Amino acid sequence: MYTITKGPSKLVAQRRTAWQQVEQQLGSGPAGTSGPRPVQYVEKTPNPRLQNFVPIDLDEWWAQQFLARITNCS
Repeated sequence: MYTITKGPSKLVAQRRTAWQQVEQQLGSGPAGTSGPRPVQYVEKTPNPRLQNFVPIDLDEWWAQQFLARITNCS
């Protein structure tokens, strides 16, 4: 079983906060006076091999792994 100490959990929290800010800025419409905004890259010619690619939700995956461990231990 993995244990997350304060150092790594603080780093994860910082990264999550930074990513949430990027997502908010990307969804907030045109750039205003608030300064530079992130640039979202979009492929002009997408790779056909990735047409059916579906990213996984890591939070959901970890939750399933956690529940599976609990179920197998009881």
